[in-house]
Amino acid sequence: MDAKSLLRAKKAGAKIEHPYASYTSGQLKCSICAVPVTQWDAHLLTKQHRTSVAREKASQAKASAKRPAEDSSRSDMKRVKTDKAAESSSSSSSLPIGFFDAPRSGDGGEDEEEDKEDERPQPTSAPPAAVAVPSKPEPTGDLELDAFLSSLNEPDPELSQPAPSSSRRARQRDLSPSDLGVASYSAAPVRIVPETVKEPEEDEEPEPEETEAERRARLEREEKEEIMERLEAEQRAQEDADSRVEALKARMEMLKARRKARPVNVDKKAAKS
Repeated sequence: MDAKSLLRAKKAGAKIEHPYASYTSGQLKCSICAVPVTQWDAHLLTKQHRTSVAREKASQAKASAKRPAEDSSRSDMKRVKTDKAAESSSSSSSLPIGFFDAPRSGDGGEDEEEDKEDERPQPTSAPPAAVAVPSKPEPTGDLELDAFLSSLNEPDPELSQPAPSSSRRARQRDLSPSDLGVASYSAAPVRIVPETVKEPEEDEEPEPEETEAERRARLEREEKEEIMERLEAEQRAQEDADSRVEALKARMEMLKARRKARPVNVDKKAAKS
């Protein structure tokens, strides 16, 4: 074997290392274009490969942009649940011990209990936990999902304003332990804007077709106008030529007059001398 055959065999046996290069039964194949390749360097410069690479990068960027939006929505839901649970626990801890177990005996007993409660020092309740305002999620292209995520970002007015102690106690009496810490969500209504109704365009009136007589009259009129234009052009050319001839004649007469006057003057000068 000569040197060229050895080089060709060595080059064929060497495998190409590339993210899109793959081998199937020893045959080189482009995984993104799904076509067998013989010359890898030439294939990388083809329009098909460049289009496939651009499409793959666009799909990866779209998927990576959609994944953080889903993660942020899940973290926002968990954060709202934990904030509401902390609010309910802080409101329950502000009640005195044995408040629900106190006996009630008639109106006088209730008045005495209220007086005793007023005389007791009220325990300081822990301030409500601050509600974290999540960042606005990126649009995903789905109207219902975007509306649901935007509704999660709106702060709850009940959590932002602390309720007084008396209304909090009444609420704790009415609520059961099973109702505490339950969060409910409702999606904002999606408004569908109707498409603007296009007004029908007024049909243009078709031009009436001319008859054979009208066509003949139009042709005769155009022919006469063309003849008149030619006659006017010839007349202007004739007038221009006549004016030039008159100018030449006048110049010739002037030259003749000068020639006739010149010898007379010479004779007069000779006589004087």
